[in-house]
Amino acid sequence: MHPELAIGPSNYAGQATAWARAVSTRLPARAWSFTGVPLRGGGFDFDVDKRMGRLAFRNPLFWGTRSRHFLRGVTHLALDGFKTFSRWDRHTHLPSDARRLEESGLKMALISHGSDVRDPRAHQERDEWSYFNVGPGPWWDVLTAQTAQNRQFAEESGWPVFYSTPDLAFDLPNGKWLPVVVDVDAWACESPVLERARPRVVHVPSQRAPAIKGTQYITPVLQQLHDEGAIEFIAPDRLPHHEMRELVKSSDIVVDQLLFGSYGAAAVEAMAAGRITVGRLTPAVRDLMPEAPWMLEATPKTLRAVICSVLDQRDELRDLAQANLQFVRRWHDGTESASRLSGYLGVSQGPQRASQAG
Repeated sequence: MHPELAIGPSNYAGQATAWARAVSTRLPARAWSFTGVPLRGGGFDFDVDKRMGRLAFRNPLFWGTRSRHFLRGVTHLALDGFKTFSRWDRHTHLPSDARRLEESGLKMALISHGSDVRDPRAHQERDEWSYFNVGPGPWWDVLTAQTAQNRQFAEESGWPVFYSTPDLAFDLPNGKWLPVVVDVDAWACESPVLERARPRVVHVPSQRAPAIKGTQYITPVLQQLHDEGAIEFIAPDRLPHHEMRELVKSSDIVVDQLLFGSYGAAAVEAMAAGRITVGRLTPAVRDLMPEAPWMLEATPKTLRAVICSVLDQRDELRDLAQANLQFVRRWHDGTESASRLSGYLGVSQGPQRASQAG
C-alpha cells in the first residue's frame, strides 16, 4: 500500500501544492495540499488541492471527527509554516495541536518557510543588510518569541524537519533542505531578454509591510531610473499568480530582494523564465550549498549602479541567465525535493545529491 501525504496549511508561494505534485509524479506515493478559505480576497491566489473553512475546526467538540474525515486515507502529514489547520493563527497551540494529530496515527513532519523559525538576532549578526533591521520593534519582539518556540518544538518533536531556503540550515541544524519547486516548463519563455533600448524591470514583493524584501530601497531607485529614461519600471499591485507569471516573462530584469541574503520561490521563477535576476546571496549561504545560482548581486547602496551596469554587458548577462536554467532544472523542478521527502515517506528513491545545506 502506497503512503498518502497531506501538506499544509500555509502553502506559501504555492509550495505545499508544488511539493505534493512532485511527490505524486516522482515517487510511489499519493500527495495533496490543503489550506483554508481566506478571510479576504486578493493576493497571488496559488493553486491548492483542498480548502477548508477557517472556523470548521475551532470547536473542540467536533475537532476529532472533522479531522478524521478531512484526512481520511492520509498516512503522513507535513505541517508547513509551523501551523496546524485547527488553529493556524495561534502559534502557542502548535505543539499540543500537532501532537494530537500524531496521536491519531499520522506520521508527522514539519516544514519551515523562513519567518516561522528564522532567529532575528542571529540573522542580524550574520548579515549587515538583514531585513530584521528595518521592521518595527514590536514585530521584531513577536517574531523572536514565536521563532524560538518553533525551533524548540522542531528539536523536541523527534519528527523529520525540512526547510525551503538554504539559509535556514543555520536555524534548523538538524533539518534538511527541501528546495522550492517551480513548474519549469510553465515558466519557460522564448521572449528575448535585454533587447529593448530601455530594459523592462519588475519588482513585485510578496509582502509590503514590513517591507522585508527591501522595497523601500528598491522602488525609489528604479522609479528614478525610469524617470531618467534608462529603464521601464513596472511595479503593479499584487496579482493572481498566473498574471504574475506573464508579467515576469514580459520583463528583462526581475529585482527580487536585497535584505534576505538567500533566495526563494520568486527568484527561482524569474530564473526559470530566463530573466536577469537581481538579488543577494551572502557568502555564508553560498558556502552551505553544493551549487549556488547566479544572481546580479546588489545591496541598497549598490542597486542603482548594478542596474545601470546591465546596459553595458547585455551579451554576457544573457549567457548567464541562460546558464541559470540548468541550475533550476537540477535543483528546483521537483526531482530533488521528492527525493528528499522519500525517506520520510518510507519509499524508494533515486540517487540523491549530497548537500551541506541539509
